Amino acid sequence: MYKKVLITFMLLTLFSCNDGDIFVSELDFPQALEYCTGSDDLIVYSIKTSPYESLSIKLPINNQDYFITEGLFNTALSSTNTFNYRTYSGDPSNIFCNSLPPSSPTITSNSFATNGEVNFITELTEDDNDGVPANFEDENIDGDNDPSTNPTDTDNDGIPNYLDSDDDGDNVPTINEQPDPNNDDDIADALDTDNDGIPNYLDNDDDNDGIITRYEDSNLDLNPANDISDPAIGPDYLNNNSTTSNTIDEYNDHTKTQEYSCSIVIENMVLINSNTNEELINESYFMGTINTTISDYSYPVDFN
Repeated sequence: MYKKVLITFMLLTLFSCNDGDIFVSELDFPQALEYCTGSDDLIVYSIKTSPYESLSIKLPINNQDYFITEGLFNTALSSTNTFNYRTYSGDPSNIFCNSLPPSSPTITSNSFATNGEVNFITELTEDDNDGVPANFEDENIDGDNDPSTNPTDTDNDGIPNYLDSDDDGDNVPTINEQPDPNNDDDIADALDTDNDGIPNYLDNDDDNDGIITRYEDSNLDLNPANDISDPAIGPDYLNNNSTTSNTIDEYNDHTKTQEYSCSIVIENMVLINSNTNEELINESYFMGTINTTISDYSYPVDFN
């Protein structure tokens, strides 16, 4: 849904009428936005160096929650929270994030909008980074080649395999069970210790000794990989001569990478030059995006 909203905003930017002398197409700025947070405000900006110009928004929020929360959010422009287009006598890169802005460069022109609405359209893409491509993590029972619909969940923990960093629920992360030993995106050669036709990353009893891997955890730390009775063989969960068993019906916390993309669109604004009072823009404007990556995001999984 949010993609449709964003497309609508962008079409407004391209095709709506303009009452002033400068058109939106002339505000050709990098659309990978930057930002700074203060004690009670947030400044989002984009800088162009040839010539030296900037676009910026000062907002009455002191955190970046909008950038990492899925959905459509908005806040109003005002006399203290404005959208600005400025030109400079030199490089303005050090102006926005310094508590004491430098004396140079100087602002050679300033245009501002105090009326309008700033829209944040934030989308989230997640990846379990388990070494198995998402399209291989679904049995595709529904035949749509989309792992997110009717997804496969091998361990029935409520997390589909394509987002589950431990697909078989044995407390050994999938990436550590060699699903793709030679890193060629082909899991045909995935490690299968007991040669039962089920690769370790989908097998909850890796050595086929009748004791599930999760239970072969002598020190009860939710990590079977560091329980080793025979160093010549390795961890007990890969040693079918080891018969140690502890009932552990608890999952270790899982991890994944989160990629947030926040598109910023300014609606119903009038951009006015502070020296000439010339109206520059009277339409919606797609300013750009802020991309945020949260690596190794850890989340608990309830045992079912």
